[in-house]
Amino acid sequence: MLQKIFNIKPVSFINIGGILNITTIWNDGKLSATDIGPGMCLIDKWIRNNSKKKYDNNGDIAKSGRINKVILNQALDNFFSNTNYEIDIKRSSRFIKSFDVNDFDISFVRGLSLEDGAATLTEYSAQIILSTFIANKKLNIQEESILCGGGRKNKFLFDKINSSNIKVKLIDDYGINGDFVESQAFAYLAIRSYLNLPISFPDTTGVSKACIGGKIIKI
Repeated sequence: MLQKIFNIKPVSFINIGGILNITTIWNDGKLSATDIGPGMCLIDKWIRNNSKKKYDNNGDIAKSGRINKVILNQALDNFFSNTNYEIDIKRSSRFIKSFDVNDFDISFVRGLSLEDGAATLTEYSAQIILSTFIANKKLNIQEESILCGGGRKNKFLFDKINSSNIKVKLIDDYGINGDFVESQAFAYLAIRSYLNLPISFPDTTGVSKACIGGKIIKI
């Protein structure tokens, strides 16, 4: 309830991992969370399938390519229509709460060069990220936004987000090592489960009621 007491604006954590997701702490201290779409999974797969590299370091490959706007626009139209995407992420009632990397594929950029494919896929992820900020703007939500996850290291992607009049900060800017956020979060959840405290909520994972998320088995 500290945010309500001190009138702190909402804070959203946008995690760019293989899958892109957002967690928001609202003014009243409550949480909402949902997956948004593909983060780095398509970019990484494209790079691994078409080069000897495992990922696009700093987004340098994408930066050297050209975005195929025809392919990009069609892919975005398909994504937003096929996933029943809703702009209202506050206390989200979206039909889809969770994605898997296997829900997405790179077939729509097949035939493009390594560089052009990387550029198009990076813009694809960037536009999906930006759609979240547009949704918040329509809802008049002026929250602070913090980027987490491995995708935050893709400077080309980060610059694309920041160049759209939407300013975000990196989790590292707060003196937190962004490479350990996920492991620390799972440790925190494990402790809550051990103490029989809920870790999953209707507004985060879509469960019917708050639950601890599993059972501890003694061996």
